[in-house]
Amino acid sequence: MALVELVHGSLTATVDCDAGGRIASFGCRGRELLVPQASSTYDWGMYPMVPYAGRVRDATFDFDGRTHSLPVVTDGHAMHGTVLHRSWTCVSSDATHAQLTVGLGDDWPFRGSCTHRITLFADRLRCVLTVDADESMPVQVGWHPWFASPRSVDASFNAMLERDAAGITTDRRTTPAAPPVDDCFLEPNEWPRVHLADTGIEIASDCPFWVRYDAPSGDVCIEPQSGPPNGINTTPLVLGAGGSFSRWMELRIV
Repeated sequence: MALVELVHGSLTATVDCDAGGRIASFGCRGRELLVPQASSTYDWGMYPMVPYAGRVRDATFDFDGRTHSLPVVTDGHAMHGTVLHRSWTCVSSDATHAQLTVGLGDDWPFRGSCTHRITLFADRLRCVLTVDADESMPVQVGWHPWFASPRSVDASFNAMLERDAAGITTDRRTTPAAPPVDDCFLEPNEWPRVHLADTGIEIASDCPFWVRYDAPSGDVCIEPQSGPPNGINTTPLVLGAGGSFSRWMELRIV
């Protein structure tokens, strides 16, 4: 099953199992809110980022005394995890819910799996990512939604993480920059919102890091992440063998 269609009242969502377990479409009253399928895997819908989110410097990371290589995506760096190019398995679904699972793949040096639970309510779309580790590993999760040319964005944060000359996020906090940006932010003063025509979307999550990317096309990405870009090098969360880690996010219609 490649596509799973969800409907609840005026909301619709399409889950594409073969396109990285992503939300391929999210609609309200017949209006599409996400960027539709594009030529680049990275530039449409809303996809999970697992087991790392954002760029990883030089496509390498150190763990348990060893240096590991990752697939190079941009400017010599890795980006956005190993599962967005993989086909996921839909293990259950009904009119408003889908549960997908996938292994972390050969591009990740540790054995484990990820589950994406997607539920459509009357007023919101809720997603939960869970990583289960078969062996000790560093882990991050996140989501990368592409909002289609919003007319305005309300996003206020207490701090931003500086980027270095290579464009990689550091752990140095600074005053948030004004858009357009491609940066990682901390401590939202309220949940970020995007406004598309007559529809507002509030992005809520228990993830502590938020990347905002204002694309030249006018599309906007607001990405909740459990760790910052390059975080599997700088601030890794380590799961032991048999461990499990979950985060949630919601797209709320306001």
